[in-house]
Amino acid sequence: MLVLLVCLCLPVTGRADAVEDAPTDCRASQLETAKVTALAEFKHRGNDFSMVTSTMDISVPAGWTHASDLLLDAHSPAYRSALACLVGKPPSQNQIDFRDYEWRFKPVMVKADGQRVKVHYEAVTWVQFSSFDAVGPWAVTVSKENWRIALRPSPALKGADWDRVQVDLGGRGALTATPRPAFGEGGTKLNWRHKEPDQNPTVTFRPPTVQYWDFITTSPEETWQFWETWGIYSASAAFWYVASGALLLVGGRRLRRSLAATTTSEESGALRYLRWWAFLLMFLGVLAYLDDNVYWWFQHLVGWYHDYEYTVAVFVLAFLGPVLCLFGSRSKRLLFSCGGVVLGVLGWYVVSEIFDFTLLPTADRYLSAPGWTVAAVACTALTAVCWIGVIAAGQRMLLIRETRIPTRVLVAAALAAATATVLWAYLAFDRYWERISWLADPHSSPVFQRVWVEELDSWWLSFPATLLDPLLLIISVLAPLPALGVLRVCRVEQHEQGAFTPAPSEKFLLVAIFAITFAPDARYFGFSGYALTLVLSLCTAWGVLVLGSHFSVLEQRFADNAPLGRTISLTDRADVLRLARRFRELQTRLSRLSTSNLEERSAERQSIEAEIDRLDQALPAGVRPADLPFACGPMATWWGNARRGAVNACLIGLPATGLLYWVDSVKGYSWTVGAQDAAGFVWIVFEILLWQVWWLVGGFFLGALWRDLPGRHGPTKAVFVTLAFAIPATADFLIVQAIGGSVPQVIGEIAAFGSVTTCTGLMMDLQTFQNERRYWPTNASLVAYVYQMRFATIAFFLAQLLALVTLWKTFADVSTSSPNR
Repeated sequence: MLVLLVCLCLPVTGRADAVEDAPTDCRASQLETAKVTALAEFKHRGNDFSMVTSTMDISVPAGWTHASDLLLDAHSPAYRSALACLVGKPPSQNQIDFRDYEWRFKPVMVKADGQRVKVHYEAVTWVQFSSFDAVGPWAVTVSKENWRIALRPSPALKGADWDRVQVDLGGRGALTATPRPAFGEGGTKLNWRHKEPDQNPTVTFRPPTVQYWDFITTSPEETWQFWETWGIYSASAAFWYVASGALLLVGGRRLRRSLAATTTSEESGALRYLRWWAFLLMFLGVLAYLDDNVYWWFQHLVGWYHDYEYTVAVFVLAFLGPVLCLFGSRSKRLLFSCGGVVLGVLGWYVVSEIFDFTLLPTADRYLSAPGWTVAAVACTALTAVCWIGVIAAGQRMLLIRETRIPTRVLVAAALAAATATVLWAYLAFDRYWERISWLADPHSSPVFQRVWVEELDSWWLSFPATLLDPLLLIISVLAPLPALGVLRVCRVEQHEQGAFTPAPSEKFLLVAIFAITFAPDARYFGFSGYALTLVLSLCTAWGVLVLGSHFSVLEQRFADNAPLGRTISLTDRADVLRLARRFRELQTRLSRLSTSNLEERSAERQSIEAEIDRLDQALPAGVRPADLPFACGPMATWWGNARRGAVNACLIGLPATGLLYWVDSVKGYSWTVGAQDAAGFVWIVFEILLWQVWWLVGGFFLGALWRDLPGRHGPTKAVFVTLAFAIPATADFLIVQAIGGSVPQVIGEIAAFGSVTTCTGLMMDLQTFQNERRYWPTNASLVAYVYQMRFATIAFFLAQLLALVTLWKTFADVSTSSPNR
């Protein structure tokens, strides 16, 4: 906390001493011989929001007064002033505003040859949220009928020689173009040569349907407010929580009916916990994603035009933390402490709003200098309560018992996470401010300090709303975990002897967990496609079980037409392993005798063959004694297999998590974008937690249904689990590819999931025979013994190598689709 406070106090002394000097004279008359080329390129397909890239090349004479300043460091005031003359945005409505919200992923390149100084400048923006965007010398305007892009050069370059101006509409045809272009291609690429100073090229066109609807369903502007209510950031996002909660409710109800007539108090408590979690999940989804829409509706209803939208987000965040604490912990001392902190912060927010205090961000007044620190502390307090709730609820979801993490450890971890969250937000603001003020000189701009205060106030005012999105997503990642905890307590095998696999109600809950975790959260034309992908995930997961009921080893009919697994479950596990070992020994001896032509050993060979036949005939057709240990798995019960599969997958998946995190959040421009996100630290936690929960649930599903899945060996069973994951993801990929939206990295994700589950299946096979490890010098020898066929072992590792190569190549060319999560 001390480090955080020191960092937050630095701006108080560092920004207030700005000196106001006279603005720079750009000497526009000296730039009349400058040569300029400007390119604007739209990229629609493959993006949720249309991306606009501006490329500008400027060649100015070396005699220009500020030409040598362009060779200085990018933080030099003289460099900024000189560059602002060339690429600065023209003032809007006679108001000086140096803020530039475009993204620059490549530094401005400056070269001088003694006669001319050449500047290469690239900028990117996405058409989202706002109906007006500026990128480079271009302005993009969105209306109900069409989109328009217009050249708006800096005042100093109006008289320059614009050698070439080009607009590439990304495959869309131009509706109007003024002045008339001199060159073009296919109606989508338009060129102007040596434009007149008073004629700025302007083009209107109709955007692709997908990107148009993605814009209008996410824009908070009043023009699009009706569609935004149903869009992917509002009702469509809440639908995921409602559907998932409803599925958990149905699964819990079916599980309750399958148990004995009288349930224990622990079982009743676990089922009640799952039911309350399902209701809470639905309520939080609706509250967090529709709170602003309800507020807007209330504003219009009562004619109240004060903008308290961000204050509503503070109350939602303050509600989220204590509810999760209440859900995850029964420590009265902790609950009262969290409640006191939240009430204190909320009370101070209310007092600040009513009396216009400037110690907390409010809708009507800017923060004072001491308020910058007070606001950070208040945000840290609210965030700490939320982290306490997330940690406490998460550990109780899996245990369905009283909190086992000591309160001191829980509070310390939450405070560390909250401090990291707010400290990241402070550092992110510094990077964000550097981006938007990259052309402003704090010593010469008369409005620099005022704009800085406005931006910092807006940053902390919107911080709770920014934090809600990743926190809700973390809750969505944790959504299926209570069902795993319920299965730990409520299982039919505890009441029925011979229940070698999950009961039908338990299978339904497992399929529901699988679908909730892995169903792609699809978006089509700005609305949720989760209903489709959820049904696909349910059908594919259930289809794998149907296949297993016909082809799995333990489902084959045996004595009294009962499944073989029922008989095996009543047999001592050591006897099953001894039978398999005896069968393998006989096969090995027979193989050695088959290579011998000695007739005197024919009797011994016949004896071995007879014993092998006797062992085979004692089992259903197609089932051999060596298959039984593989079919049963490493543990005595299906629940033991499920736990073992989850632990193995979590450990095996750590490298995959690192790779996927690097691709999603570090590679390319992703880190630059994330580093300027106020909730960047929470997004990091979400990314890592998402992948680890994927591996946990995938391994749990594989282990729990180990005895029901098709295939004789673990890697084969894992293939079917991978298919259940891959089919809905591929369907979503094909739909998005067809309509031209943002294409997910499906091939890489399938390769990663398949690698983790296949290695988990291999590990569980080896753990099945772990008692025989002492008989073999190396693990490789044990693998060869377990699978017996060296070709199959080699093929398995080659398949894993191919999956890793596919994973790497798929992620080799990943670009940032949008700066917003």
